[in-house]
Amino acid sequence: MSNKIKSYKLSPQLRSELNFSHKKNSTSFNFNRSSFSPNLENLPWKGILAVVGVFVAITLGYLGIKKGYEYTAKKNDERTAQQLAAYNNRIENIKQEVASSSANAFSLVTSSQGYLKNKDVERAEAAAELAVTKDPKWRDAFVNLGQVYLATNKFDKAKTAFSSALKIDPLSGQAHYLMSLAEQELKNTESAKAEFAKAKQFGFQTDIGG
Repeated sequence: MSNKIKSYKLSPQLRSELNFSHKKNSTSFNFNRSSFSPNLENLPWKGILAVVGVFVAITLGYLGIKKGYEYTAKKNDERTAQQLAAYNNRIENIKQEVASSSANAFSLVTSSQGYLKNKDVERAEAAAELAVTKDPKWRDAFVNLGQVYLATNKFDKAKTAFSSALKIDPLSGQAHYLMSLAEQELKNTESAKAEFAKAKQFGFQTDIGG
């Protein structure tokens, strides 16, 4: 058995007391469009455009400077690489020239001393370096190489050359003396004094070819 749903309606008197009205339930809202949209005419356009212009100018200037710097750096690197390649080619040609003009270590040592007197540093080094490869057991070839390096302010290389000479002949006074000069240039004061003391003990040998 189904129960019939009853419909309840407010009596006219109750409706009047509750002041019930469909019209009063409807809410009206006036939307003022002008209150939500800015007045573009009142914006400081000149100031805004000035700021934007400055920003654009700074950005373009920075990009221009950066690009110019990168271009200059690239050109400098290319120029340096070309100069290094040219230098290496020249040194290689000098080595070949020196090698073809001297057949043995003794003649190469003699040639290197002659080049050094004429201030031809590149040929002096090439001849001295080639001499020790020709005869790696000859003490004075290394002494000569160290002398050439000393003359060209390559003190670390000079020290290495004199060390090689002293391995072959620890009693070489000339090698100890020249080693003391290299140590002095390298600011190794105590080592310079010790090497000079050994040079005095063994005596200075100045002749090449001993």
